[in-house]
Amino acid sequence: MIIYLHGPDTYRMRQRLLFFREGFKKKYDASGLNMVTLDGSKMTTEEFRKNAGQIGFLSAKRFIVIENLFAGNKQKKIFEQLADYLADEWSDDNVLVFIEEEEATKSRRKPATKRVSNPLLALLLKKAKLEEFPFLKGEQITRWIVAEVKKREGKIDTAAARALATLVGSDLWMMSSEIEKLINYKGGKTISAQDVSEQVRAAFDDNIFHLTDALAAKDARRSFKMLHDQLESGSHELYILTMLIRQFRILLQVKSVLDQESNASTVAARLGINPFVAQKAVRDAQKFTVAELEKIYHQLMEIDVKIKTTQENPRLLFDLLVTEVCVTAA
Repeated sequence: MIIYLHGPDTYRMRQRLLFFREGFKKKYDASGLNMVTLDGSKMTTEEFRKNAGQIGFLSAKRFIVIENLFAGNKQKKIFEQLADYLADEWSDDNVLVFIEEEEATKSRRKPATKRVSNPLLALLLKKAKLEEFPFLKGEQITRWIVAEVKKREGKIDTAAARALATLVGSDLWMMSSEIEKLINYKGGKTISAQDVSEQVRAAFDDNIFHLTDALAAKDARRSFKMLHDQLESGSHELYILTMLIRQFRILLQVKSVLDQESNASTVAARLGINPFVAQKAVRDAQKFTVAELEKIYHQLMEIDVKIKTTQENPRLLFDLLVTEVCVTAA
């Protein structure tokens, strides 16, 4: 089986990947020893063939994930080589998942196969199970909130769900965190609009905006102070990290449309983000190059992995990020 997951809504896309992964483990590989994730931006054909050709340990099947191959890999031949391999040598006993994080501005229309110049993409459009994950908007977000709260065995009324959608928007990573906080706060009782108003920080947290401004200005002293103030005020490291990841994801999206549109209101409508967020993001995005934003975003994702999987000091990781952005790059 070959699966192609793509789109800008990385939360729902990652949840879908988890669904496939857990299903595979339950049915074929409880140990998880036959599952591998490859960085598509750096992957070579040889690396893929090695992993695809291995015999599963205590299982006849393997589960292989390739992340961001199309957006990140600069090897022109790899797409043709992989297309040939999948057409001629790939065994459907294995599961292969391509997961591609796309900008919000990318067209949602699936291109006609005959007009696709990338041979691997053309093959996927013909043979893979395709699933697209655009950002949810308006009442779609409200319905998602209601369903998600129910799935987590909580309760929420419609007015509260709409209030939460207004505050947080389409960032389901942040939404997931706020939902969990509200469910724990209510302890089995129904979440009301007043609960949302009192407990949820608006997605455009001023402290995070100020920190982003300081990083954009390459002001190390102010960046260190604002970061340490946040930590000492009791903000959890993962909350700060989540907000920074969200903010730099928005800056990347805004940067991608600035050549065509610099009006904050139009940018907000085009990307489906809060106008206040768009106004500040347009200003900050102009202070970074695309390469700088991509580098910072990847550094933040690396910090996320280290905080969750190692014993490294989160404050030290944040300090190293500030040093890299404000001092090394200056």
